[in-house]
Amino acid sequence: MRTDEERGIAPQTAPPQGVATTAATGEGCRVFLVEDEADDRLFSQRQLEACGKVQEVKCFANGEDLIKYMREQGFEDRSVMCMTPTVIIVDLNMPRMDGFKVLERLKSDRFLEEIPIVVLSGELSYETIRRALDLRADGVLRKPLNTEKMAEFFRHAWQWPTKEMWLS
Repeated sequence: MRTDEERGIAPQTAPPQGVATTAATGEGCRVFLVEDEADDRLFSQRQLEACGKVQEVKCFANGEDLIKYMREQGFEDRSVMCMTPTVIIVDLNMPRMDGFKVLERLKSDRFLEEIPIVVLSGELSYETIRRALDLRADGVLRKPLNTEKMAEFFRHAWQWPTKEMWLS
């Protein structure tokens, strides 16, 4: 991860509310879940909420809905930093805007690129995993959502482990 200084952002006197402070204070995290299949979305949402470390799960039916919501809420200009998700979990295979396009869009934004993104897919080939990692996915998991691996992330004080650990 690049530092704020490397990204051209002025240093702050107090840590901003968001990913880092959520970890430091032990508060529950905010998860954005992007899944087009209603049953998978409901299952994943319930699993995450039962995890104990998740304060809120906001669901989206596709990548376009996520990007539209983030734009409308001011995520791209840091005006809602306290509402920034701790992690975004996105299905790779969706209509309208798939997980690869979501990765491209969010990881190309100077502020949003720091949000960990875990991608899910029912079918993981070497090419799919490589493409997701090349687009800077922070984790690649096979469906259904492996809440044990997500819980491991939550237990490690928000320090994202190496990408290799998350391959399944």
